[in-house]
Amino acid sequence: MKSDVRRWRPGRLALGMVLGLLVLLFGGLSYAQSARETPEYALGRIAQAIEGRDEAELACYVAVDELLPASYDEGTAILARDIGKLAALYPNDWFFRHDTAFMQSYIAARRADDLVLLRRVLDFYLQPDLTPVSRTDGEAHWLATECGKFADHYTARVDSVRREEGAAVAQVTVRGDESDYGRLVPQLTLRLRLEPAEDGRYRLTRIENAEEIFYPLVKGVEDYWTLQGWQ
Repeated sequence: MKSDVRRWRPGRLALGMVLGLLVLLFGGLSYAQSARETPEYALGRIAQAIEGRDEAELACYVAVDELLPASYDEGTAILARDIGKLAALYPNDWFFRHDTAFMQSYIAARRADDLVLLRRVLDFYLQPDLTPVSRTDGEAHWLATECGKFADHYTARVDSVRREEGAAVAQVTVRGDESDYGRLVPQLTLRLRLEPAEDGRYRLTRIENAEEIFYPLVKGVEDYWTLQGWQ
C-alpha cells in the first residue's frame, strides 16, 4: 500500500485541498449557535457533522458533488501550469519531471478515477466500520485513516463571514499544533464560499483561494513523505 500511496498523483493534491482540509478544519472548528438560514449556522452544522461522522447531515451543508470536482480541477490546473517550478522546488520528486502538456493529458486520463477515490475517502472517513473490498477501497481507507490523524492536530477559527450577491465567503484560519503532523502546515487561511439552497440553508460549494493555498499544501505533502520515511 505505501508504495502506491507514495506516488504523487493529482488525486493526492485534491485530497489535500478538499478532504484533508475539511476534516482538519471542521474537526477542530469552534462555532456559535446562529439562525438556521445563515452561513454561520451552516459552518457550525458542518463542524458537528464531521465530528459526529454524520454523512446525511454533512450532505445537507456541503455540496460534495460540486466541491470535489471544482477543487480537483483548480488544483490540477495549477499543478500542470507550474510543473516546471515544482520540479525546481522538489528535484527529488520524480513526478514533477514532466512538462505541462504531459500533465494535462495525464490528469484528463485519470480524472474520473481520482474523483471516485476522493469520494471513497470521504465514505471511509464518515463510516469507519466499512470494509475495503477493492484496491481503490484499500487506498481510500488508508487515506481516510490519515485524515483522522491530521484532524487531531489542527484547530480552526472563523475570522469573518462576508455576504456578497446571494452568497457568503467565510475566512477561516487553520493552525497546527507542535506535533510532527501539526507542523506540516503550521497555518493556512481559507476562503470558503457558501451558497443558499432552495430551502434557505447555506451549503459549502467552493474553496475560493486555491492559488494561495496550493504551495503550502504541496510543501506539507512533500514533508509528510519525508516524515514517513518514504524518500
